[in-house]
Amino acid sequence: MMPTARELSAPRPSRTRDRSRGAPSKAEHAPPPAPPLRRRLALDPLHAIGAFTLACVAASALFMHARETREATAQGLTLRVAYPERMRFRDTERITFDVAHVARAAGEPCRAAALTIDEAYLDSFEENHATPDEARYGRFELGDLAPGERRRIDIELRGERSWFASGNATLSCGEERGVQVPLRTFIFP
Repeated sequence: MMPTARELSAPRPSRTRDRSRGAPSKAEHAPPPAPPLRRRLALDPLHAIGAFTLACVAASALFMHARETREATAQGLTLRVAYPERMRFRDTERITFDVAHVARAAGEPCRAAALTIDEAYLDSFEENHATPDEARYGRFELGDLAPGERRRIDIELRGERSWFASGNATLSCGEERGVQVPLRTFIFP
């Protein structure tokens, strides 16, 4: 049996004649309010360990790349060293050696000045670039230093062995040992 035209155009049973045909009111279709819930963070123990590890890595960035500056004077020679106290494995850092001849007896120049860095310290690094060039591994020949003269040696090193790198930098005049500065760098894995 086929519905008649009147049956098709009749108002739906849910509508009543006493209501207006406008949009339904908000109160009729609003969802009920959500029950109050106490919010809490629920982490799996493995996720908590991962979050803690990431926080430690982020915090370690604050402590990386700390630089130390040490200075020593003896027998009219001054050696000032600015070097990394902490650095990351395979990062490149610069070490700067400032050499000065303050004064010697009777204003004599320092003959055949040389800067020597212990091989024990340098073995933890791979040397990328040094200015001026080394005479041999860890030794820089500076020539004669007149009173008041200054020289600068820059070395770029890349950490190749994790843990502590320690040694000394020694400035000498001829065969005579002048001044020594200890170096100590921690290379993070």
